[in-house]
Amino acid sequence: PPTALAFTTSPSLQNPGADAMTVAIGVNGPSTAWVEYGETEQLGRIADGARDGLKPFDALAHSIRLTGLRPGQRYFYRVHACPIDFRTAYDIRRGEPIATDRFSFRTFDPSAAETQFVVWNDTHENAETLARLMPLTARAPAEFLVWNGDITNDNYREENMVRHYLGAGGHPFTREIPLVFARGNHDVRGPAARALSRFIDLPRGRPHYSFRHGPLGVVVLDAGEDKPDHNPVYAGLGDFVAYRRHQAAWLESELEKPHLREATFRVAFCHIPLWWKNQGPATDAGDARSDWHRLLAKHNFAALISGHTHQHALFPPDPAKPYAQIIGGGPKPEAATLIRGVATRTELTLSISDLASRELATWTRLAG
Repeated sequence: PPTALAFTTSPSLQNPGADAMTVAIGVNGPSTAWVEYGETEQLGRIADGARDGLKPFDALAHSIRLTGLRPGQRYFYRVHACPIDFRTAYDIRRGEPIATDRFSFRTFDPSAAETQFVVWNDTHENAETLARLMPLTARAPAEFLVWNGDITNDNYREENMVRHYLGAGGHPFTREIPLVFARGNHDVRGPAARALSRFIDLPRGRPHYSFRHGPLGVVVLDAGEDKPDHNPVYAGLGDFVAYRRHQAAWLESELEKPHLREATFRVAFCHIPLWWKNQGPATDAGDARSDWHRLLAKHNFAALISGHTHQHALFPPDPAKPYAQIIGGGPKPEAATLIRGVATRTELTLSISDLASRELATWTRLAG
């Protein structure tokens, strides 16, 4: 093991829910980890991360799930790690443990009267953009941060994924505001892309899912790559046509569940937009995204929030597209944006601002 174990990132809150939260963190060597947490600063509870009889052991990152939490409750926590030296199967030695500072988070609450969130997209490892997004994000309250795809340019080395996905290039971006992750087309590129679940915890382990917080019902979709599966650049390794069809069938069933059906407002996040300037929504029967559009329209979604184009845009609803489509820019600082959303029981407001806090566009929908 290293001479001195250290954390390589701040804690990252992931896969938030009304009764659970995942805490992930990077480390610099072989170790085990656990989370001490509780409803007061005295903590008092331990989550040891054991799965199928084995407690965590990893040399790059740890991910510990806290369960049995109460909706809308603030919890305090800190992460512990201990170096482990596996000399032989019967000679395993523990070193001196380390611990983070104490932080806190609040669980989701489906009955809350208001929901506030922020959205990043297409940061593409741009250090200046990430550094400027951090203070801008902190200027107004938010209960979760959506990272709406293309965090990286590609994934070639798992050790780099710790810094990109858990550490946002060295920033403590989600140690108290949980991350909601939407996978982008660049996030599926590279030989290490299949290891993403090692660093990002997702509901059911899949990058398409839904949740409810306050008046807002949220669906996260994954459009996959931006070129056809048969494009020679993928060497036959992509199967996103079938995956999008699977998501269409899942979405049709998911939208009948009470947490979405009874929400005052429904919003979808998907890295690649369903249309762009001078285009309508996909209508090709062979493209499952046309089914996505049909279902979002049928179930009265307020908005779809996307990125990918590297140019911000706001498309208000019209007869052919009855929900708004909001698109963030990036990745260079002069094109990057922050999207804010506020949902109450009477209205939903979505706004786009640049990194100088200038409002670029805003849109409001009333309930009913």
